[in-house]
Amino acid sequence: MSKALKLTPGNKVGLIACSDGVRVENLPKVEELIRILNSVGLEVVMSNTLFRRDGYFSGNPKERATELNRLFNNDEIFAIFDISGGDSANQILEYIDYDNIRLHPKPFFGMSDLSVILNALHTQSNSKSYHYQLMNLVSSDGAEQQAAFYRTFFEGHNDLYDFDFHWVRGNQMSGIVIGGNIRCYMKLAGTSYFPDPSNKILFLESLSGRANKIVSLLAQLQQVRTFDKCAGVILGSFTELESYNEFSIVEAYLKEISGIPIVKTDEIGHGSDSKCIVVGENITL
Repeated sequence: MSKALKLTPGNKVGLIACSDGVRVENLPKVEELIRILNSVGLEVVMSNTLFRRDGYFSGNPKERATELNRLFNNDEIFAIFDISGGDSANQILEYIDYDNIRLHPKPFFGMSDLSVILNALHTQSNSKSYHYQLMNLVSSDGAEQQAAFYRTFFEGHNDLYDFDFHWVRGNQMSGIVIGGNIRCYMKLAGTSYFPDPSNKILFLESLSGRANKIVSLLAQLQQVRTFDKCAGVILGSFTELESYNEFSIVEAYLKEISGIPIVKTDEIGHGSDSKCIVVGENITL
């Protein structure tokens, strides 16, 4: 998997919230996260759009995009971690300076609603982004996640990249990874930020949604001809769906509407023990 990011003590990293702002009551968790990053020698640069101000947002769309552009423009910052989630990340897409990011790329981390930014950075800047939530370091699986984070991004091992999976159909797939949270990814349909799925591997996961909702989103993907073009599908964890034991319905429907290779993993998604997959990375399974 990707060896693009190698952190060393003394590096600066940015924290930002491009989707809904972080709730103020979560400040102790953010402070704990910063202490952990400091303990491995990282200097944290906090954006001015991190915590909620009024309502859901840490700033208006232009303000959030300006802060993201500022972090990308700062040559001292080695990586940017978005620790937000929610619904509002697509508001900032038109204000991101993709031309500058194409010339000066750096790793951007986020997941869930940040799937819109991960894929926009791929389509508009041809850059790689990391589907991973840094707040896992202060989750119930924090100790294991901290160890895996250090081994992966400081020592160059593959702890967060290598994931267990099983084949639903086929036995091989190869291509550049696109996708993320299925609901948020589909916000991009019909826009210039929506990736061309030709010969790509589509990764999909979800926190919410029972079988009827997930099947509906898969139907939309088929209607925009994604499954006719892509090289394969990686199904991550579908938290609510699997809690109701309805994954078999989704699996059967996807097999019915497509003829492509499919794998299933429980190790990438919204779980606090989740691993990392790189959007824009060429992988072979």
